[in-house]
Amino acid sequence: MDGHPREQADLLALVARHATGEGRIDSPYPGVWFWRADRPVPKRKSQALTLSLVTVVQGRKEASFGEHALTYEPGRYLVLTGEAEFDSTVLEASPERPYLSVCVAMPPEVVARTLIALADSDVGPVDEPVPAFVSRLDPTILGALCRLLEALGDPAERAVLAPLIVEEIVFRLLRSEAAAVLRRAVRRGDETRIQESMAFIRAHATGRLTVEGLARRAAMSPSHFAHRFRAVARVSPMRYVKHVRLHAARTLLLRGARASEVAGQVGYASASHFTRDFKSYFGVPPAEYARRLHAAGERPAEAQQSA
Repeated sequence: MDGHPREQADLLALVARHATGEGRIDSPYPGVWFWRADRPVPKRKSQALTLSLVTVVQGRKEASFGEHALTYEPGRYLVLTGEAEFDSTVLEASPERPYLSVCVAMPPEVVARTLIALADSDVGPVDEPVPAFVSRLDPTILGALCRLLEALGDPAERAVLAPLIVEEIVFRLLRSEAAAVLRRAVRRGDETRIQESMAFIRAHATGRLTVEGLARRAAMSPSHFAHRFRAVARVSPMRYVKHVRLHAARTLLLRGARASEVAGQVGYASASHFTRDFKSYFGVPPAEYARRLHAAGERPAEAQQSA
């Protein structure tokens, strides 16, 4: 384990407090979940849906993107730079020392706002960002992670402080040297139109939205709009539509709505399509997700804090 042993021990204790069973365990705060494995896990298909930070606090894991493999362990973190499919393998885990990690999926609105603020100006052609990178867990990100996980246990702190801490983590990740290619991909001139498109999607997510229609509103060609949207938000336009709808569904579920009712309320024509997307995004079907969080004490009023 690298330096900062006290903070590393604090983070391990916080993750272990939540990761009490094998597999994925969602926290009451959207976009933060934990993973535990009591034995090595063979290669399995995984996906990233937005810019995400994965921090291992015990054990070791490998993420493979084709021939490109990244290994990370305590003292290192993995950043998934946007939508990607990859293979993940838990390399070290045992019942005595289980593999433990925490993932923070970053809200695309925050990613876009931060990238625009940090964008490098006067740059030439930019390479396509790598799908992921591993970096050393520095004291600032380590401290922010500890504060975020501590805030999960208090409803007021979860509602008020957690979103601010997530913004801090996004800022620190995107300001790092490893993220320079992400900053250079955001060119001055189109950021306002992309932010306006994101705001339009949030306001009209239940309606029929298409890339062509959104591009027309932004006065851009569909291909150029989709490319620039992904560069700024780190997700495709239609993935962002899905993100907004599913977080709205989460809020409705925690307020007591039935899973069978929610699909139509958030803009899905097919209940089965909604269930499939929800499970892909949150790890379990909608009814099971609501049951778990209600059992953990999540209250409907707190569900207003979404992405």
